[in-house]
Amino acid sequence: MKVLIVDDIQDYLEALGRALSGDYEVILAASLEEAKARFSNEIDLALVDVRLSESDRSNRDGLALLEWIRSVSPNTPVVMMTAYSDADAIRLAAELGATDFLKKPIQISALKALTASLKRGGR
Repeated sequence: MKVLIVDDIQDYLEALGRALSGDYEVILAASLEEAKARFSNEIDLALVDVRLSESDRSNRDGLALLEWIRSVSPNTPVVMMTAYSDADAIRLAAELGATDFLKKPIQISALKALTASLKRGGR
């Protein structure tokens, strides 16, 4: 199973990658553009931060990526992550087809349980 993790905070990105790398093939991306370049139909799950840069004051880059993934690979599960309590972003992510939502800081045990359940359920 290939997992794409997208987060602009390098330490967080690497920590999530390390947490999943023993069980999955992990692909890391630190921006919207990098995620699009690294995405392929072989991705089985995308973990996407809602806010992908400090300059993204509207907190919409991650949602734009979710929408893009839905357009190129509608069956790929996308789990959104956020450190903010932005009800509008959560609602919009659900409307755009997010599979689930994780609140930061993410508990690794919860992340592993979620990825395992998605792996068992397939795409």
